[in-house]
Amino acid sequence: MKAIVHHIRKPAIAMAVLACAAGAAFAEPGVTATTIKIGMFGPLTGATSVYGYPINNGAIAVYNEVNAKGGINGRKIEIVHEDDGCDPAKTRAAVKKLIHRDEVFMIHGGNCSAGVFAAREEFIENKVPFMVMAATMDKISSPMDRYIFTTTLPGSRDSGVILNFLKSIPNVKKFAIIKHPDEWAEAKASEIVKNYKEAGLELVTTVELERKASDATAQVLRLQSSGADVIATLLYPPEAAVFLRDALKYGLKGPFLGTVGTTDIKDLAERAGNPAALANFYTASFLKQGPDHPDMKEFSDLMRKYFPNDRLTSLNFYGMSGAYTIVDALKRVGKDLTREKVIAALEQTKDGFAGPGACKVNFTPQTRVGCLEGTMWKLVGDKIVNVGPTYRDVSN
Repeated sequence: MKAIVHHIRKPAIAMAVLACAAGAAFAEPGVTATTIKIGMFGPLTGATSVYGYPINNGAIAVYNEVNAKGGINGRKIEIVHEDDGCDPAKTRAAVKKLIHRDEVFMIHGGNCSAGVFAAREEFIENKVPFMVMAATMDKISSPMDRYIFTTTLPGSRDSGVILNFLKSIPNVKKFAIIKHPDEWAEAKASEIVKNYKEAGLELVTTVELERKASDATAQVLRLQSSGADVIATLLYPPEAAVFLRDALKYGLKGPFLGTVGTTDIKDLAERAGNPAALANFYTASFLKQGPDHPDMKEFSDLMRKYFPNDRLTSLNFYGMSGAYTIVDALKRVGKDLTREKVIAALEQTKDGFAGPGACKVNFTPQTRVGCLEGTMWKLVGDKIVNVGPTYRDVSN
């Protein structure tokens, strides 16, 4: 009888041990034996929803493909999606919900800089790993915090890409800036304003255009009389379109240089109402090529596979670099998945795959900005041309 009891108890004890081990393994929020819950947020309603779904869907396509191939170490990724309306208060509320009610493992989201910054302390205080989706404001990731990572080109580096291109344009001595009166635009102007004199350039004037402006006549006329050879347009897409439309109307010819905010250059031409408005417009980009380029086929096919009814745009590629980086880190951690181990894995990312990004992703324990490379694009006919980091004539 003792032997029988012994054999009965041994499996019971073993089962209890396994149950405890399983409980310990899955005690981390958002992790089960079969799933990893990743939170996502963006402007899914309101005027800026035109950017929310396309950007977030690109990242979701990457995660869907991972799941279709069996997941990560036996687990499938589950996305929990929240609307932030591109509003700081709503963004913070959305992030709180993801952390406390939905209990996600980590978060990948944020297309509007002011909103992401408003929620910054939530990630830090709750020790939740966060990968920026597309927001670019420097102070989201600076000063550095161990829980916040980004593969998006930060505003100051965007500014450096524009300045590098500006100083390479032949026969340019004077330039002007048109910008929004906000922190986003200040970041976009930072490196230009800091280093233009060293580049041998003269800043002749800076004019401001309010958000939601529907007319830029006064600004165009001021720039026209300034004698500027080139104009840096540090504007969001709706206002950049208004400015370029009015510049064409009054004969202000440029060249005009835009930020990564206007990377979706075909959309900008549609907004301006006339492709001729972009005849001398160049925009910064952190992507390798436009969506129709052969080098982007892998990523374009991915979007068409999972979102066949979406119109393919450059926006779809914005969040993919972060998604690929997260997937790589999760794979390297293995089955014993914790937030701290994911942070450690992200910190060890070296020359990581950025998908459609124009960079290799690099993080260290001291750096959280993974991509610093950018280029300039131009719309030639109906084709997006990657001009490169310095000027070259691509008109033919």
